[in-house]
Amino acid sequence: MMFWFWFNGEAAPKLAMREVSFRKIFNYLDNFDASQPVVIVETGCLRTPDNWAGDGQSTLMFDRYLQDRSAGGICYAMDIDPVATAACRSFVGPRTEVFTGDSVIVLRDVAERLRASGQKISLLYLDSFDLDWNNVTPSAVHHLKELVSIYEFVTPQTLVVVDDAPMDVVCTQSANGGFDMLREPVVSGKGKFVAEYAAQVGAKNFFSHYQSAWTGFR
Repeated sequence: MMFWFWFNGEAAPKLAMREVSFRKIFNYLDNFDASQPVVIVETGCLRTPDNWAGDGQSTLMFDRYLQDRSAGGICYAMDIDPVATAACRSFVGPRTEVFTGDSVIVLRDVAERLRASGQKISLLYLDSFDLDWNNVTPSAVHHLKELVSIYEFVTPQTLVVVDDAPMDVVCTQSANGGFDMLREPVVSGKGKFVAEYAAQVGAKNFFSHYQSAWTGFR
């Protein structure tokens, strides 16, 4: 795929700490039946052009991937900020539909489209409500609400990814200057409550870097 030539040469070098997880995301999408379109649902969208290390430019990458995939597909992206959605629309093609509004509500509209077309989600990428690292709860709750809003169209094969969701470690410093962990690391940030729900329903953690992902929901 020409996408990989572009990703390796143009996108990957700029993605900083998100490079490893985006590479895994697109490798995962490559494993879907090549004769079938893929469906990507993204909350939050490209806001500032060329802000690769800061925002990741996910919508642009998803759009480029779908353009190059033989069976195509569609990306539904959304953001509450009309300035952001206007900017996003100017950088994507017809395979990406961009909606303006609260993602929890917009996802119900996307659900109706998926129901009408008989489609399920291949990739659910959650990255809307801005995160306060000193109080992750409001953003983490919002992202769990997003998962609930579209859950009917999540399958065991759907890759659910949450941005800004690295591991949280509780430790003490030892006398020799090292660190002793008091518990196993857990996903925090935007993915805190999605991770807790995933563990309760037996979903499998697919990766945990700066972004975290799961398969096996439902």
